[in-house]
This record gives sequence, C-alpha cells and structure tokens, in this order.
Amino acid sequence: MYILKDFQETAVTSLLENTYTALKEPTKQTPILLESPTGSGKTVMMASYIERLVDELQLKPGYNSNVAFVWLAPNTLHIQSYHALQNLYSDTQKLNCIDLDNLGSNPILNAKDLLFLNWSSIHSAKNIWRKDNETNTNLETLIENTQANDTSIVLIIDEAHLSAFSGKQAIAVRNLIEADVEVLVTATAHNIQRPQLSVFVPRQKVVEQELIKKGIRLNIGLNPEEQNGENVHMHLLRKAFQKKEELKALYAQELGDNKVNPLLLIQLPSDNVSLSSEDKSIRDTLVGLLNTEYNVTTQNGRLAIWLSGEKDKDGIEDINAMQDVMIFKQAVAQGWDCPRAAVLVSYRTVNSPSFGIQTVGRILRMPHRKHYNNDDLNYGYVYTNIEATRINFEPSDADFINFQLAKRKKDRGWGFDKINSAQIVNDRTAKGVLTSTFQTHFFNLMEQRFNVAMLPDVDLFTTEVEENLKEAKEANLLAMQQNGWEFNVDDHQIPIPVDIEADPYIVNSIMVNADHTKQFAITMNQFNTMFERFCYDNITRLNRSKSWKKLRDVLLFFAEYYLGLFEHEAKRIYLFPQNRRLLEELIVVALERFEQWQKAKGNEKRRVEYASWEVPEYRYYSENFNKQYIENHAMEPFYEYISVSSPEKRFKEFLEANSEHIEWWYKNGDAGKEHFAVPYIKQADEKLERPSLFYVDFVIKFKSGKIGLFDTKTKRSDLDAPKKHNALLEYIEKVNQEANNENLLGGVLIEEPIDSNHWRFCANRIEDTKDLTGWEFLKPELL
Repeated sequence: MYILKDFQETAVTSLLENTYTALKEPTKQTPILLESPTGSGKTVMMASYIERLVDELQLKPGYNSNVAFVWLAPNTLHIQSYHALQNLYSDTQKLNCIDLDNLGSNPILNAKDLLFLNWSSIHSAKNIWRKDNETNTNLETLIENTQANDTSIVLIIDEAHLSAFSGKQAIAVRNLIEADVEVLVTATAHNIQRPQLSVFVPRQKVVEQELIKKGIRLNIGLNPEEQNGENVHMHLLRKAFQKKEELKALYAQELGDNKVNPLLLIQLPSDNVSLSSEDKSIRDTLVGLLNTEYNVTTQNGRLAIWLSGEKDKDGIEDINAMQDVMIFKQAVAQGWDCPRAAVLVSYRTVNSPSFGIQTVGRILRMPHRKHYNNDDLNYGYVYTNIEATRINFEPSDADFINFQLAKRKKDRGWGFDKINSAQIVNDRTAKGVLTSTFQTHFFNLMEQRFNVAMLPDVDLFTTEVEENLKEAKEANLLAMQQNGWEFNVDDHQIPIPVDIEADPYIVNSIMVNADHTKQFAITMNQFNTMFERFCYDNITRLNRSKSWKKLRDVLLFFAEYYLGLFEHEAKRIYLFPQNRRLLEELIVVALERFEQWQKAKGNEKRRVEYASWEVPEYRYYSENFNKQYIENHAMEPFYEYISVSSPEKRFKEFLEANSEHIEWWYKNGDAGKEHFAVPYIKQADEKLERPSLFYVDFVIKFKSGKIGLFDTKTKRSDLDAPKKHNALLEYIEKVNQEANNENLLGGVLIEEPIDSNHWRFCANRIEDTKDLTGWEFLKPELL
C-alpha cells in the first residue's frame, strides 16, 4: 500500500502508544497531538495509524476492538482526505471510507467505518445534520446508535489549529461526538493548548528524507536598477516570473523537457476573506501585466484564481499542469498539496509584516519527493515588498521548538505538598492600548526637545494673525532643522531586503544588514501604505493592532498643529531617512512616558492573589534544555537549561550529594501561573514601586517533612536580592504561623568559596548579599 519513512514510522508508533494510554483513561475526549511540518505526509501517517490501530486492538486484551473513526476538517479538505485515504486503502479494504451521503435514516457507525465530515456541515444547530427529523438522520442519533452498539469512536481533527478549540460551535460538536480519543493533526499548534500526549516531527527529519526543500530564498536577484520607474508590485512580479522560467529550464536540464512546470503563487495583501480595495487594485495591475507581457490569462488556462467566489484551478496540482500562475488570499495556506509550487510573490499589508510559515510551506514540497542534483531546485523562492531590517517567520509550523515532556514521579510514594503561590491580577481597562492621552505626551516631548510651540488659530480675515502664523511656523521649522530635521524632501524610496537565504522553520527572526538591503522607488499609494506600516511597526510596547492608528493620527496632528504641514507632505517629511531615524527615537520615548503614565494610573488596581500550587504533573521544555536522569528530582526526566547559571548547576550537584537526606527536589520555572512564586515590591523606576513576583529556583522536600524554598545567587549579582529574600521570609513566617509549625524555610542562597560545595542562607532580613556574617550553612542532615 505505502512504505513509511523512518520519521513517519516513529511518529505512527508514538501515536499508537499514546492512543492505548488514552483509551485506558476513565474519561472520554482524551486529546493526542500530532504536530508535523507541511509536506511531511501527515495524511499518510494518519492512514497507517488508523489501519494499524484497527489491527492491533484485536490483539490487545482489555481493549474494545470495535472502533469507528470520524475525520473532521475545515472547508473542503475532508473531500481531499476522503479521496486520499480511499485510494490508500484500495488494496486492503480494511477501512470503509464514507461520507454523509452514504448514511441513511437512523444512521450508525460500524467498526472500521471512517466517516469524513467538514465543520460547515455540522457546526451549527441549524444544519440539517444537527436537526431533529422524522428519519432520525442527524449527528446526535448517529453517535447514540454507535455508542449503543458498543463501538468506540476516535475523532481525527485535521488542521486542528484553526477553530476546533476556540469556536463555541466547534466545542459543542466535539462534546456531542464525545469521542473516546481526539487526535489533533496540524502543522502548527500555536493556537492549541498542548496536550500531555503529543507527537512532534522535527522539520529537519523531513528535510533529511528529501520530502521537502531545504529552505527559502528571499528576493533573490532583486535590483532597483532594473525597476525602470514602474511600481514595486509590477517589478516583483517580473522578477518572480523570471525566476519561475529559470527553474523550469533547470528542471528540463535535470529531468527532460516539460517534466515539471513550476507554479508561481501570488498572495494578495489583506487578511479579510473578501477583496479589499487594495487587493483589487493590485490584482487588476498584475492581471494586466500577466496578459500583455506573458500571455498568461484565465481564458487560455495559464492563470488560475483562488479567491472568494472564484476558484478556477482545476487540475492545478498536476506536476506538469498548464497553469503558470495562481492568485490567492488565505485559502491556499491550509491543506493544499501542490508540489510543483515553487515561487511565492507576497504583497504585505500594514498589519501583517511577518510570514506565516504555513503559506511559505506551500512552496517547500518536492515534486518527486527527492532532492535534485542542482541545488537551486531544492529551495523555495519568495518575492515580497516587505520593508524591514528584521524578517519574522511566524511559528505556524513551530517545529523549530522541539517540545520535551517531563512527568511527575508517581511510583515513589512521595507526598507532594500543596502551598499557596502568588499571581498578579490587574483589572485596569485598555491595558497596553494607546489612547488619546498619548497625544499630550508626544506634544510635550516635542516641545521640550525642539523648543516649538503650537501654532496660533488661523483667521483668514485678519492679516496680522496670518502673519503671526507664518512667523510661528518658520520658527518651529527652523528650530527642528537646527536639531537635525530635513524639510526639503523630494524623492522617496523604500528599503527592501534582497538575496536572503533562510530556513523559516529553524529561526523565527533574522536580521538584515545593509549589504542585503536595496532602495526601491515607490508610487503615491505605496507611500501611504508605507507610512501606515511605519506607524504599525513603531508600536513596540503596546498592542499594535489596536494602537497604530492612534499613533498615525497623533503624528499627523503634530505636523498640522506645529508645522503647518498637511497629510501628504507630513508623511513625506516623516519618512525621509534622516527624519525617520529621529522620529523613531522620539516615538520610543513618548511610548515609554505613556506606558509609565498608564502603569501608574492602573497600579492601584494591580494586586496579588494566591492559588494552591504543587509540583506539576506534566511540564513541557523546549529544545534549549538538556535531558538528564536524576533520582531525587520530582519530575522525570530532569531538563536543565543549556545556558544554566553556574550557581544553579553547583547547587544541583549539592542536592545530588545530599540525596540521602532529601525526599525530592524540584527546579522551578521563572514565569507563569504553573510555577511557584511569592510577591515582593519592585522598584519599577525612580518614582514607581509595583507588586511583582519572585520565582525561587528550587523547591526541596526534606525527609524530615520540611520544605525548603531557595534561590541561588552570587554576591551582589542581583540588586533586588535583599527585597526578594525579605519577601520570601515574610511569606514563610506567615504560612508557618497559620499552620502552627515550622515546616517552611528558605531564602537566598550563596555558595561559600571554599573547596567543598557549601551553601549559606540567612534566617533573618538582609540589606545586601555581600556580607555573609551570621548566615547559616545549609545542612540537609540537620533538617
């Protein structure tokens, strides 16, 4: 039927093991995650998983061997999966692939049935398959009949990151199906709370098996000297089409003529499903250019359209299909399999300065599932008008973080005490959003820096007032010119990164230096978009999507109220490179002032609350942690940060050396509600104090029953260490007093610089961590 690659076999085996664990759980709907990159063969892996699960359950005592499957997918992806699995099972006929049309009245799923659905057919109670009717042809009856027949249900959720866990109706459907196991399949789990049972396929494993390309090359060969006065949109398309033709020639050299017709994808900029005015303008321009210069049209079949209401793309997935270009928005980012897609033109919108890896993933498949001798064919090519010195790849296929699971040890008979942990709560409204008050802060800053004043009100009928306005404007312009501003601005260009090579799955951000940036001329419409993007990018401390328009308005108001410049001229002045650098610094300072004001205003509502805490049952670690096996650590395995501090590493050795006196110890995290913390007052700046959280490094359960809360330092390494230590002592005293015992102890720990591994802590308040006079030695044997 099919032969799995090594990484696929490993993933399927892990899925099966997790499924057997899930089926033993006392409750239903136990989730299992399969996270694997675009192009790694998730459908093939799931086909093998389903077939082997059916076979193996019959051989495992204690399991119900009658199992049926429901495959849920967004849009029409369930049809694609239905045909794919039907084809894969055509030889063995072990699974019965069906859809809603195959079900009659009073329906039931029998063992080995595999039902394919899409969300839109069942997501609403108004859908036919959710309504009560005379023939009982609905989802509820289907599930009741299936369960009454003692048939277990495994729910497979394809593209699970989209809405399966956020939409109310999707949750209602999952609860209605009430599957024994829910298998979540996705290339990107960033919208999903990672379940305890998870399987991850690193992208590098897929590259090694030559199923996908090595990476992407960004704006290769883009040169402003070839722009010849046309707008960037058209220039990008020319370069992209040229690259497509070059790749076609390389395929011909390696494989023979007309074996592969590489496809050029064009992504319109807005995030809305419907076409925006910007989308329509760009689309009309591109369609015209494709027609007149390349003879690529929908009429002759060389241009495909995948937009709302237009889906002219029949046969496009074929390796040598006639379509040369396809125009799309978001839909192509989900589940679409077209291995000949090779070049992507992506026009960026103001609030989308990053690349979604799922979209880039469309051009990373290999047409023949192998790498070619000519290495240029082993990369995808992206052309974009992104204007940035840093390129971000959103974690859509976030396998550049290889999550590792640790579990709390349950077989030692250890007691894991529950203690109260602090968390910060703040009820202030509009947290992190720029408000109208920002205008006052920005205007005040500009007045202070440049000694400018707001222009007087204009009265067109008073010559004297008009003269005063002119003098005031000239004075303000001169004051800013003397401080580095340039107002004699004519030409405008934008810097675009060129000749960049990157693996978007390995890094999520790469810096672009001056050698890889070139200036391109822009049109007026592009210039307006450029200014909006500038405002969006410069909201660095707050919610960008909710704040950038306020920044834009304030900048334009300043230009009008202080410099007498109106919108178009103001934008040209602001974005002139010399002025832009000055303005960026001013915005940073103004945002800092606004944020300090906002924090001070909301600080009265910032408070500490407590919740019960214990060593977590499960904890995930990124690939930045190394695995170790330590007998007394509360979780197995123990994961140590690759850049662990010397004090933490030495204290871990101290704990291992004293293991006979310690029941267990736990290396705490440094952020988040899942980790233990105590409150302390932090000096946010010279004027503002605020409640903050102190996460101790180690929680230790001694064999005497005492619990130690310790944080490792070196002398004077942390200026806030005395505050943290004293706050921890206050917490310990309060807990001990309420419990009427002395079970808690702890504080800041500092190693005594002698040959042996000795640590000292203070049972009293401290003023610094330099003088250790009176500090006690930590001796587990005495505790």
